[in-house]
Amino acid sequence: FADAVTASNRTILINDLAKILKQNGVQIGGVRLYRWLREHGYLIKRRGSDYNSPTQKSMERGLFRVKESVITHSDGHTTISKTSKVTGKGQIYFVNKFLNSDNPDTAQFREEK
Repeated sequence: FADAVTASNRTILINDLAKILKQNGVQIGGVRLYRWLREHGYLIKRRGSDYNSPTQKSMERGLFRVKESVITHSDGHTTISKTSKVTGKGQIYFVNKFLNSDNPDTAQFREEK
């Protein structure tokens, strides 16, 4: 997994990361993953235009990228939409973090064996 992800330059949506975690036995969905990422300082939790954007720390670590898209509305005005995406490095980081049995922050989401 790590080699394939590292070799690709692909970013994925946070909901897709939740699906990967679920396939690896982590009991988490998109809503709870977003909440966990906010509570643990990876995403901005302050309501407003930056809500759910990566924190400075997350960006500096290379865990996320932000994709900006210009949206043209029917009345002609444009707005910019920002989508937080998980990098290959971030995918490896979070899969390892959630699967590490010694990590108390993620223990609640692991399947009991």
